[in-house]
Amino acid sequence: MTPDAFTNLATRLGAGVQVRPVLDAVQFRVGGRAFATLGWPAEGWAVVKLNPSDQARALAHSAAMTAEPGRRRKSGVTLVRLKAIDEAALAEVLAAAWREAYRHPDLGQGARTVGPATTAARV
Repeated sequence: MTPDAFTNLATRLGAGVQVRPVLDAVQFRVGGRAFATLGWPAEGWAVVKLNPSDQARALAHSAAMTAEPGRRRKSGVTLVRLKAIDEAALAEVLAAAWREAYRHPDLGQGARTVGPATTAARV
């Protein structure tokens, strides 16, 4: 898996995907929340934020993924070694991370409550 292929998969998930450079990495966001970061913790790696059950499924499915060590180990933060993962597995994991971020938008400081009038603007 190349960084360009990763970016292509992540940006195809929906029109609301935002791509934001962060230091030497690229963050993919939806609804104000990051669901994936490319180039972190190092070149050739990515991080996806899954819910715990999706993380357990991903870890059982592919040796290319590992839970982040330390205190965030059980919070769904999952490291992905790009060289070792196939496109189908990555597409599934990115979709799960996107769904999780989309379900729980970060309204941020000063944001309005999401309702019928604001939902279309946020999506």
